[in-house]
Amino acid sequence: MDKVNHIGIICGYPFPSGMAATNRIISYSKGFIENDISVDIFVFCPFERLQNVNNIQGEISGVNYYYPNWRWSKNKFTRVLFDRLIALFYTFRRINLEHKKRKFDFIFISNDFIYILFLFLPFLKIKRIKTIFITDEYPTPIRIYLKNNIPKWKSITYNIIFKYFTAMVFMTENLSRFFNNFAQKPSFIMSTITDTSRFDNKSDTISDKSIRKYICYMGNLELSKDNVDNIIRAFEKIKDFHTEIDLYIYGESSIKDMNFIKNLIVNLSLETRVILKGRIDFNEVPKILKNAYILVSSQPKTKRAEGGFPTKLGEYMASNVPTLITDVGEITKYVKDQENVFICEAENDFKYAEKLNFIINNYDFAKKVALQGKIFLYENYDYKSVGKKLVDFLYSVNQID
Repeated sequence: MDKVNHIGIICGYPFPSGMAATNRIISYSKGFIENDISVDIFVFCPFERLQNVNNIQGEISGVNYYYPNWRWSKNKFTRVLFDRLIALFYTFRRINLEHKKRKFDFIFISNDFIYILFLFLPFLKIKRIKTIFITDEYPTPIRIYLKNNIPKWKSITYNIIFKYFTAMVFMTENLSRFFNNFAQKPSFIMSTITDTSRFDNKSDTISDKSIRKYICYMGNLELSKDNVDNIIRAFEKIKDFHTEIDLYIYGESSIKDMNFIKNLIVNLSLETRVILKGRIDFNEVPKILKNAYILVSSQPKTKRAEGGFPTKLGEYMASNVPTLITDVGEITKYVKDQENVFICEAENDFKYAEKLNFIINNYDFAKKVALQGKIFLYENYDYKSVGKKLVDFLYSVNQID
């Protein structure tokens, strides 16, 4: 069995400060580090999107990351026709440099945009580097516009592109079936992976009884993905029975979605009980989650949800706080209602309110469920255990190839 020593990851979104996809990369990269595999991340997106970091390259948790040494123009036309080519040159040069220092065994491409696949796959093929396609969602227009399929031209293009990948890693079995229609490749299902080490600091827990209890949502406030309005409507139905509890909402969204949420809060007269907290620093997340009274998530039943798995669920469970989610996609294949989390029918604010009420009124039981959830997560989905399984998969791919 050939050992894996060096892995690269190409992504098209901010790193190391970002949302779910960024956290996911950090988690499985740390899993590689635990198995004595070095990791380099190449970020093919504008450096200006990076928040709270002033360097175009750096290191986090033993993982090296590099942005193209180029500041992208604010002009869309210039970005498309000029900046991307310059950034591509710098990225190729950095990959080649790191490959000369220590040969890559695999490079993961964490992006399904056709232009990125067409740009990088031939280069990696010439360098004789094995490539892994990794994704946690269906491609556009399913992901963005909530369509039920992709156009014919995209299917034809994918049929050509995916033949050149060595293997693929997916978040769900639904995604595996979808993408393996284009090319049958060795595949690995990585439903969720959590950097549990972030939640091990006991000082994060605050015991101050004067602080108001809060139900907490944290994530992407894109309503087509997470219908936070369902949570707000459910909270309105129970607020008068539990006046000691507020609802905190952490995250950012488009102007359109944020205006909708704000108007909903006003229309339901919840201005003093539902607090929009905005986006917070990555390092503050564990403390906020661990001190919540209940952690909540809500997704609508869509084709998009069918292919994904809520990354926040792992972090919620690691927090040892009662967690309420909606029954979409493949969630019930991995967690069970009133066993390690609480699960509610999707798109039904009445049922959601009932479940919230049940958790509050049976909080000792809910805490036991939360503890079972934490134990279950640490035993099955922390970065060490999932990372080891992913490394074993790569070893098996080396044998086949």
